[in-house]
Amino acid sequence: MTEPLANDPIHWRVGPNTTWSTVNTAEAMPGVNTPLGWTWWADALELGMRGCFCDIGVLKPSQIVASEIPEERFSVIFYGRFVANIDQMRMVGDLMLGSSGDAVEEQIFGSVPEPGKTKSSARRYPVVAVKMPLAMRQVPKRLKRMRAEYTPWWRSNTSAEAFADGPGAPRRMADARQHFQAVMRPHSVATMLGQAMYEQVHSLAESAGLAGLETSLITGYGEMEEAEAAADLWDVSRGEMEMDQFVAEHGFHGPSEGALQSRSWREDDTPLRKLVETYRTMGDDQSPRMVMEQRRTSRLEAEKQLLAATPRLRRGGARVVLKLASTFIPLREVGKASFLQAIDVGRSAARSYGAHLVETGVLDDPEDVFYLTYDEVQGQLPPDPREVVAARRAKREEYLGLRLADDRWTGEPEAVAIETGDGAARSDTLEGMAVSPGEVQGPARVVMDPDAGIEIEPGEVLVCQTTDPSWASYFLVASALVIDIGGAMSHGAIVARELGIPCVINTRTGTSSISTGDLLRVDGGSGTVEVIERASEPVH
Repeated sequence: MTEPLANDPIHWRVGPNTTWSTVNTAEAMPGVNTPLGWTWWADALELGMRGCFCDIGVLKPSQIVASEIPEERFSVIFYGRFVANIDQMRMVGDLMLGSSGDAVEEQIFGSVPEPGKTKSSARRYPVVAVKMPLAMRQVPKRLKRMRAEYTPWWRSNTSAEAFADGPGAPRRMADARQHFQAVMRPHSVATMLGQAMYEQVHSLAESAGLAGLETSLITGYGEMEEAEAAADLWDVSRGEMEMDQFVAEHGFHGPSEGALQSRSWREDDTPLRKLVETYRTMGDDQSPRMVMEQRRTSRLEAEKQLLAATPRLRRGGARVVLKLASTFIPLREVGKASFLQAIDVGRSAARSYGAHLVETGVLDDPEDVFYLTYDEVQGQLPPDPREVVAARRAKREEYLGLRLADDRWTGEPEAVAIETGDGAARSDTLEGMAVSPGEVQGPARVVMDPDAGIEIEPGEVLVCQTTDPSWASYFLVASALVIDIGGAMSHGAIVARELGIPCVINTRTGTSSISTGDLLRVDGGSGTVEVIERASEPVH
């Protein structure tokens, strides 16, 4: 195993007693981060999350701090990978009215290997009882207002004129980070409330003897951010929208869009142009707007079915839950769009500053800026920037050849070399979570590195480790989705339901068990994936 550099900004050292997990973290911040990418994110994310828990009454205002002690933070970084602190999340759950550490661990990390460790405390319940309803009333308007404000700000700060101001780039990067932190606070509240509403709808369906109906009850809301992007790109394929207009609306998306060093569609629209050509081969009956209207109709029918099966005295409460779900589940994607715009401004500022450092003879390549830290960009550059960049780049290259041995562990993580070929065990039957109903059969398309391009043909089953919002436009081409990591409220599951695509998530081993070309049967209603026939020449 490789040894981390001393003071390595993308590998932290921790004690032996804290439990960590990578489940769901790659959806927000994928792959192996760069020093600038992680240090731009880290404290802003920590403060935004702590602000969220203060807004709902779980934490005190004095606790909105980014501790220098890793074990006291909600997230850290190991071998360049974004990692969540299970113990901190359990602590929050134990202080939350109507929840527990076990419940939060199950909802966010997918399982509770050691149930019964909950140490619930009622000491914050009175505060939560006051602040939670207030947050529920305020956060929808707050996020929608921020969304409206962020869009013109994003366009202005990613313009050619802004990019040309290299000396002013650190200021724009700091402004972007502040915007990111500001929206992360209400976004985290909306995410938690959306998860809670899903659990309530799930319970209603089970109580009515209609287990599984929740996947039809929490979709068809319309105007979901990423589904709308797919619909607009469809319009481009039909000549009803210009590509420039599409990029002006959605250009902050792109492969691995949560990573600062990635390239957004604003910078490179090549993936979009390839996808438009694929859309042109598809029939008009596959229009995303038509599909979304069908999903809305299905949801309304499912609501009638649920209410008919619910005892009369409980129907009023059921209607309230369904109304709240229709508010908070789509709201999660509103906040995500805003923080992605903030990331794209930070990305643009970083490249602007990198170009400036090359012009002034400090660096050799504008992309070297991503191997500096945020504090170095904002303050004093290291005395030997080229040497520092070379050492950090070499270490990140090592980390790219490693993977974390487990997705949950206690203490220091173990990193092992990434296997190639067929080293991993291959199963012909996989089980995951049923998050979007439907049964289809089709050839697999395994995508491991979205940065290298996503090539998918109509009718193929998209198999991947996780997804981010930029994948949504590819969902429309796929006949089904098989995703290694996630849950019912993960991005991939939400958009799959909205676009009416069968989806099985949290298979854990889909990308290692399945090869491109394998013939699959995917049942999004039961959560099963079956390999019917192996490809003659497996492709990974």
